[in-house]
Amino acid sequence: MIGSSALVAGGLLLGVSQTVAAEDTYDWPRFFNVITPIVGTANHSLAVAWTSEFSAQTNARSRVLPGPNGFSRSSWLETGEGRIAMLQASDYFDQMDGVEGFAAKNAGPADTRVMNVNMVTPWGYMVRGDSDIESIHDIGPGTRIAYAASSSFLLVGVDALLAYLDLDHDDVTLVEVGNYGANTAIVAEGRADVAFTSPLSGPSYEAEAGPNGIRWLELPDASADPEAYARYRALHTGYVPAVTEAGVTSAKGIRMDHAYQTNHVRADEDEEFVYQLYKWMDVNHDSYKDDFTHAHMMTVDNMVNFLNEGHLQPLHKGAIRYLEEKGLWTDAYQTRQEALVELAVAREQLFHDAIAAAEAEGVRVAAGEDEWVQFWADYRADRGHDKSYGTMVSEIK
Repeated sequence: MIGSSALVAGGLLLGVSQTVAAEDTYDWPRFFNVITPIVGTANHSLAVAWTSEFSAQTNARSRVLPGPNGFSRSSWLETGEGRIAMLQASDYFDQMDGVEGFAAKNAGPADTRVMNVNMVTPWGYMVRGDSDIESIHDIGPGTRIAYAASSSFLLVGVDALLAYLDLDHDDVTLVEVGNYGANTAIVAEGRADVAFTSPLSGPSYEAEAGPNGIRWLELPDASADPEAYARYRALHTGYVPAVTEAGVTSAKGIRMDHAYQTNHVRADEDEEFVYQLYKWMDVNHDSYKDDFTHAHMMTVDNMVNFLNEGHLQPLHKGAIRYLEEKGLWTDAYQTRQEALVELAVAREQLFHDAIAAAEAEGVRVAAGEDEWVQFWADYRADRGHDKSYGTMVSEIK
């Protein structure tokens, strides 16, 4: 007589066999690129971890393609250089507003969708360990702040800090740097006093291990100064304040903003590909979660947390399909999803219409062209899109 435990075990084995068989029948693309931030960032290292395991387990090959800045990541996804690109909400909002480098034709507003959550990443204000700056209120005239012109969200992090303190660019000394790594290194080297950066990234670990170490400045609670906090949050949308639990030792226990960093695909990306890849990431998480310090955060549980916080970007239908299969997709998520999709589609169309109208008037459409930048701002405002994209998302109930 076969016991019930044996029947259960047999059923589980049968289920596993059927799952493996189903996965084996999927014809993976021979090759695809995953676009990440530069080498040394946490998201680049994470992508190397999972793509290496993916390539080892399947008949496909996935290459990590580091982009020099957020503008290039958006552009490369739009032009097909890669099929997957890392964007956090602040990147996405800047792209949908078409600001700075996102004003370029191929880097501007586009209907892209979330496939998965990579990490929940803290972002904050770092000083050297021997700095006299103990809180953000010690920042003022003469303070040297790292200013990474290549990254819109790093610039916004600085501008939000100044807004909280009711300061302008002219009230401090902005020290321009060329890339993300230099943004942190310049503080460790003593050539700047403050940088907006993440305690999860390689440059932060290097700076902490240096002879002077590093410290992090606490983000004040909204109740400490509601008006100052409102000025800060008006610029710094897409973040969730929380006590830091991951990253360099010096950051743990410090309250700072956190971002759900996600992989995006184009809205018209193949549903089956997204579904199968997201499923592979989940089912095989144990095989790569120890290959990088923060890979343990790349879970469906964190996707659910992202959704419960009131997700800020729409999901791809392939990802939704997998969440539905696991019984995790709700009517409330779907309602918000539909509103986010409607807003994204409208903004993308508005951008393309503005490009056509500008070119018809002889305006050169390119990032940094003042006439185009003003044309796009006016065109948007005249059609009811005068608020920032982050504000419009925050108003979705």
